[in-house]
Amino acid sequence: MYRQEKMDTLVQARVMSTTLATVARFFATKGQMLPSKSFLIRMVLEEFEGILIKGGHTERVTSITDARRILEKLGLGELNPSGRGGQNKMEELQREVYEFEGWDAAELDAPMTKADVEGELEKIKADPMLMEQVITDAQRLAASRQAERSKSEHDELGSVEGVKVVEEEETS
Repeated sequence: MYRQEKMDTLVQARVMSTTLATVARFFATKGQMLPSKSFLIRMVLEEFEGILIKGGHTERVTSITDARRILEKLGLGELNPSGRGGQNKMEELQREVYEFEGWDAAELDAPMTKADVEGELEKIKADPMLMEQVITDAQRLAASRQAERSKSEHDELGSVEGVKVVEEEETS
């Protein structure tokens, strides 16, 4: 019912106990197990996200990079100041890179041994076409990241109040 991704952000909130109890009672009457207050808050946020998306009010943010950029622009960018959740964030970012490169998510969860890695490297070295594909994929990923950084920098400059972004013209 709820997403299985590893959570990458720890959020604290002050709420009324009456609000928490009302929501908890609702989910409990629907047969939902409530193992923790954290899980309850997560369920509420995910349910609300689903309502917004289904209602056509917004689109789901699908990448951690985009999520962090959006939160930062809204003044909500200080996530996990204590560092909790940092490992999960790094794992999810790595997953995004792998999925961008066309890997199957199920394969990502299977641990690779040193022998697996060495075997894959030998296959790549032995096959010039595969080597070319790996290089092309790496170049495409690098270009995509550079374009994303450039767009982000352009957007940030353009969004600063009173600053007009003007494209520089080449002069001969």
